[in-house]
Amino acid sequence: MEKIPNKNTVKKIDIPRRHLLSGSQARQVLNELAELDTAIAKEIERLSAMVFNDVSVEQVASSVFLALDGIDIEECWNASGKQRGGGYRDEFDVADEIITEALFPFSHQIDLFYQTGEYAAEQAYLHGVLLGLYQLMKESTSDFFENYMEDYPEELKQELIDNWKNRHLNDADGFQKLNTFIEKHCPAWSTEGTEL
Repeated sequence: MEKIPNKNTVKKIDIPRRHLLSGSQARQVLNELAELDTAIAKEIERLSAMVFNDVSVEQVASSVFLALDGIDIEECWNASGKQRGGGYRDEFDVADEIITEALFPFSHQIDLFYQTGEYAAEQAYLHGVLLGLYQLMKESTSDFFENYMEDYPEELKQELIDNWKNRHLNDADGFQKLNTFIEKHCPAWSTEGTEL
């Protein structure tokens, strides 16, 4: 029979405890470490950039598809029509608000990549959003899409491309990559129907 060691006979191993930290607490720890040592500060910067810029086109596309395809038509109907206290909300106006709200995190992330100068990540994320919209157009079977979003993927695609073009007027390589991506992954949106 195996003897179970008691507390007094077990050797203590000096392993630092790891505490569950909130995001702001973890950021505070990283800031403190960065102030202690420039080598650590550079490594934190390198790792942060690597994590921040890690964009999977397929994951972004899936997230866009799920966010939009998952909109419940009942949500639109419940928020539209005659309102308490008077007034009326048109169901198409409500649908616009719901779509805008669902897309906000994605357009915001594109803006964030641009604002931080991470143009390759910005373009990869844009590709993911475009692919998600394309998949929505081709694969959605939701009532909400059928009733309120049928033209949205095309309109949103052009709006996203126009915004990107205005930010990168002289980026011939980026234009070529965008064009190639659309031709390969979104053939119904080939450059004939897309103003690049």
